[in-house]
Amino acid sequence: MSNKGKNIKRETYLLNDEEDIERNVTVKGKKYNIDYDPITGKFKNPDDFKKYKKEIEDMEPEDSDRLTISDDGESAIIDTEPMAAESKKKRKINLSESDIINILKNNNQIVRKSDLIESIKNNLISEANMNDNVRRSFESGENDYNDILGQELTNQLAQEAFQEIADNIRRKTGKRNVSLNDVQSLLGNSLMAAAKEENRIGIENLERKAVDMIRKQFNIPVNAVEFDAKIVGLPPQMLVGRDMTPQQMEQLSRQAGVKVGKINREGLKMSKGEKEPPQGKTHEELKPAIKRRRLTNAMMHGAARKSQNLHHLDDQLREENPELGRNYANLMAANDANYFLIDDETIRREGESGIHAGNVKLDLSNPEKPKIIAQGMVFPILLHELSKGVVELMSLWGLSEDPEERKYVLDKTDNLASETNDIRLGTKIWEKFVAQIPVNNQEVISLTWNMLQELPDNEYNQIIEGLISGSGDAQNKVRRIAEEALEELQREASEDVFGGYDDSPEGEDEGDTLTPPEEGEEEDDELSRLIKGDEPEGEDEIDYERMSKRDLQIAIDDALDAGDMDLVRHLGSILNKK
Repeated sequence: MSNKGKNIKRETYLLNDEEDIERNVTVKGKKYNIDYDPITGKFKNPDDFKKYKKEIEDMEPEDSDRLTISDDGESAIIDTEPMAAESKKKRKINLSESDIINILKNNNQIVRKSDLIESIKNNLISEANMNDNVRRSFESGENDYNDILGQELTNQLAQEAFQEIADNIRRKTGKRNVSLNDVQSLLGNSLMAAAKEENRIGIENLERKAVDMIRKQFNIPVNAVEFDAKIVGLPPQMLVGRDMTPQQMEQLSRQAGVKVGKINREGLKMSKGEKEPPQGKTHEELKPAIKRRRLTNAMMHGAARKSQNLHHLDDQLREENPELGRNYANLMAANDANYFLIDDETIRREGESGIHAGNVKLDLSNPEKPKIIAQGMVFPILLHELSKGVVELMSLWGLSEDPEERKYVLDKTDNLASETNDIRLGTKIWEKFVAQIPVNNQEVISLTWNMLQELPDNEYNQIIEGLISGSGDAQNKVRRIAEEALEELQREASEDVFGGYDDSPEGEDEGDTLTPPEEGEEEDDELSRLIKGDEPEGEDEIDYERMSKRDLQIAIDDALDAGDMDLVRHLGSILNKK
């Protein structure tokens, strides 16, 4: 993941115009002085912009029309002459204060009004489009997924993923038209507010809570996996624009009221390596293994993104810190949007500067008890990294047993440059996989994923690519694997009920991931309900019980935004059962 701090240079491309102005007015020949503060980017006199906006809302550019910028660049005169009656045509434009300011800043010369209109068009990205460079890379096939999925499937995934993220960020900002500045402000403000509140309520408590949530989410027994989870805080570069020593960071933490620290990404590779194929193998022979690893990496990120909002399930956080939950949801939504609104080169530069939101690595030195070491700036990022670590642990079967082949494949796939598109596309690929699981139960999903990892490279790749393209054959194969997983779990649960892991010491069988039925619970009915995927009927007008996890998370976000904590608790209890 990548976070864009407020010190990062703002891009000129926008998701949408931040203030929608669409009128039909004929422009008379007038002059308007538009004074603005170049530091704050605001008009010195708000009435100037109101007058300008009122008069110039729909115009037909003429060669005689001029936009004259003053020598100091701090004011402009728009000089329009009366237009011939036959040329008075209606033209809609979207023109906001920020657009005008951008043009005034970037054009210190006399320009035709037609050039002004063209400049506005070039500096805006219309609704349902992403950053121009990112969009072009997907539409043209000039991206690192072209060899993995081909241009058509890659572009299809990118458009699907962006549409969902764009809809989410509109809900968070409350705007139909959202600019990159809006997203950056939402992320920066939410991140700082969350970090301050975490520092106040106690970092170590949140670290323990994150591990407990991930254990419960994935039904992991206490003695099966060891976790090392740390919330490191905000990087000093984000706060003061430079690196600092540990002593300086500690002092800044006390002064700023937030934890300050750096993600340890020792050994992180920035780009694809140049390692030669192992002896007796060629690159062409290892292409299926490379493709498999890229698809697996993407799905690991997708699965982790689904876990980053687990904070909704914690009663204490919801009840005592509702604003913290909103800040968490906002900053993660803004971070998702950044990956489509900021180009690859900017993301690469930020990664090389040392600003990272999180990291996870596996320690397999003890084969009996693997260790997941995760770090995150703040709580939901730590949840994301812990979840990614768990899914990666479940994915190890997919790597070659030959250590040299394994090193070669990882050299080509596991790097920061590749991670950017893995993150952009992974969520939709994971969703297409989970959609084939007949029950919404993490234990079944995890076992199905494990069984999928046992398939040979070519078969695995065909299935995942088929899921992306909507192939019925691929969907049926995953359903059959999921049914086998269900049958296996049913056999193992002959005396237990399928459900969440209970980590209480009493009555626990080491390595067992199933829990006994609650007192007074009908075992057969509960087991039957889970296997069939049925949910109990609710009394609400909206049947929240039948909602998917994604829809429930959206409903929780909306309830948080509305301040309806009773509904948040109700929805959280439903989501917690899924």
